[in-house]
Amino acid sequence: MIGGVFLGISTIVDVAALAGVSVSTVSNVINHKGTTAPETKERVREAIRQLNYIPNTVAKNLKTSRNNTVGIIAEDICAFMSGPIIEGISSVCEAKGYTVSLCNLRLEHLYPPQGPADYEQMVRRPEFLRSVQDSVTNFLSARVSGVIYVGLHPRDVGGILPQLPIPVVYTYCLTRSDGDCTVNYDDFQGAKLAVDHLAELGHRRIALISGPINSIPTHKRMQGYTESLMEHGLSFDPAYVCTGKWSTSAGYQHCCRLLDMEYPPSAIFCMSDDIAFGAMRAAYERGISVPGRLSLQGFDNTDSSRCVLPALTTVNVPLSQMGRTSAQLLMSLMTQQEVEARHVLLPCTHVLRQSTAPPACGQ
Repeated sequence: MIGGVFLGISTIVDVAALAGVSVSTVSNVINHKGTTAPETKERVREAIRQLNYIPNTVAKNLKTSRNNTVGIIAEDICAFMSGPIIEGISSVCEAKGYTVSLCNLRLEHLYPPQGPADYEQMVRRPEFLRSVQDSVTNFLSARVSGVIYVGLHPRDVGGILPQLPIPVVYTYCLTRSDGDCTVNYDDFQGAKLAVDHLAELGHRRIALISGPINSIPTHKRMQGYTESLMEHGLSFDPAYVCTGKWSTSAGYQHCCRLLDMEYPPSAIFCMSDDIAFGAMRAAYERGISVPGRLSLQGFDNTDSSRCVLPALTTVNVPLSQMGRTSAQLLMSLMTQQEVEARHVLLPCTHVLRQSTAPPACGQ
């Protein structure tokens, strides 16, 4: 296990004892010297990972100096949200005279998840833990001044990183520790914006197609959905609620079921743009016009949302601002300034396009 141990406490003697080798063998592996057998090297590296050992030369550098570099550990830079977040981080760092060093764990690429529960399995894989440990060691060896961890999915990532002797900020992910610093967007507020819009257009039968039920964003967006219904005097009908995956196929399947009801909804809040794209296809195949007979509301404001016909009304997630805020928060921590809030939630905004309209007569 990686989490929970302060880096630098373990010694080379501890590593040698755990690996069952001599101190000189450990030294050879660390410094890439000698001809150590591959299986012995792996035992030594595994012991280093388990003990979170930092070579003395690195530890001394950490105590004596830093450079103007911020390390970014991204779980996967190919995920749609990573680019804007990293751009936001880089813009602030550049303005403050810091360079950025990026590590890509390639989590989604190497181990494509099928749902939120899969993330819990993925981050326990030895290959992933090894990547994290190597990234941390490389950053500390390079004497970075702080680290920003960019998650792949909003979930609790506490324990993935070891306790570090430099400031850390987490974004697009959560931790349960009050001492950690996190920057995220407000799923509840964003969902409420979406459903408020549909209710204010006059819709009374507003259905919901959600993401996986064990997802934190799903829970918060569900709360926003029910809160908005209540504020507008609309009843909550479980028959209008579908749970599934963040995918076009899930949106298609669930929209088909909703449209086959005796009293189908006049509007659907889709918890992601991908879900909305699937719902749009289901409506098209049934000859149901959007937004003439069915209004569709998305969430994420992905690039494709403005390209479909009709263009998708959606909720914009402030990804670039999350990156900028994360970098600003890290700068404060690095310079030991007072931090007003350690857990920041940024508001979402509503993007009105052509997929929503008042309900047709009789709906």
